[in-house]
Amino acid sequence: MMVREGSIQFPELLKLDDEVPQHDPKSPNYPSGSPHSNPPPPPSPSPPPPNPPTTTPPKTLQSHHPRFAPDEPRKGADVLVEALEREGVTEVFAYPGGASMEIHQALTRSPSIRNTLFRHEQGEIFGAEGYARSTGRPGVCIATSGPGATNLVSGLADALLDSVPLVAITGQVPRRMIGTDAFQETPIVEVTRSVTKHNYLVLDAEDIPRVVREAFFLATSGRPGPVLIDVPKDIQQKMVVPDWGQPMKLVGYVSRLPKPPKMAHLEQILRLISESKRPVLYVGGGCLNSSEELRKFVSFTGIPVASTLMGLGAYPMSDELSLGMLGMHGTVTANYAVDKSDLLLAFGVRFDDRVTGKLEAFASRAKMFTSTSTPRDRQEQAATCLHLR
Repeated sequence: MMVREGSIQFPELLKLDDEVPQHDPKSPNYPSGSPHSNPPPPPSPSPPPPNPPTTTPPKTLQSHHPRFAPDEPRKGADVLVEALEREGVTEVFAYPGGASMEIHQALTRSPSIRNTLFRHEQGEIFGAEGYARSTGRPGVCIATSGPGATNLVSGLADALLDSVPLVAITGQVPRRMIGTDAFQETPIVEVTRSVTKHNYLVLDAEDIPRVVREAFFLATSGRPGPVLIDVPKDIQQKMVVPDWGQPMKLVGYVSRLPKPPKMAHLEQILRLISESKRPVLYVGGGCLNSSEELRKFVSFTGIPVASTLMGLGAYPMSDELSLGMLGMHGTVTANYAVDKSDLLLAFGVRFDDRVTGKLEAFASRAKMFTSTSTPRDRQEQAATCLHLR
């Protein structure tokens, strides 16, 4: 089978032998004249249990070990799986179907990738999203064409809004049948255009190495998010010799990461921190990968921290300088602290309406500094006097 999961251990079945129960001869219930009138010999000591079998933990993939000779043709599906291996993928979340079956067959030939089988494509993409959130590595999910692909839409939208790196791979009808209303044909590239950072329809098997490399780069660079790769079935079946040295072709790609701050800006922030009486840190999901730096900053400055829902975990909630969560579902302490602050340092946030409410009234008494990849038009609506961009 295409799904390699641990075998299910069933309890041993009870034996139905008619064994005679052993009775205590001294018991008043012991029958007289019983064939067991003489006490049974004491049981011999049981032999020591055998040593438990030594289990070897699964090996972690340290480097890619090719299964094919460099010039050996292989199916496009095998090229796709090998490309995933080269990106360090060890876990995928997938539900098989006709248009993606070649990919699942190729997964059975992979020595390092394990597939977790879900019962629905929406479950698998949320599983991949949870994997990405907990490990920091991009989650990978695979679905078939038509309804299998459209079942991924909610998860793609969630990953885009929450900045979670995902690579979704979908099977598609053969190229000659695209646009003919074929069985389970859905234009998933068009369907997901607004809920992904980017998406691909692979029309040449030789492009698979480059497309997979670009997809992982886009999913993890700048503000992370989901990327979809749609692979027609005939591309999966086509024999090809892959070129792993293809360069990426990202024409017009612009990173949304903030530019490094100027020294004059940093000096201005330090001056205002020293002059402020009620400074507050407003931190979001963009700080999750900078948790240690955030803790050092708070330890040095003594500024209390209010977190968004996505920012929970960036700073320990148990610390006395943690104000808890900010916003309409947040704590009274955090909301009052921000409202009364005279300096608000906003790091890794997007000024979500459930946090700010009416922007004109949000932290209206405070000078505000932001370091975030939030769209500028949203920031400009806030009373911001300086942008670290």
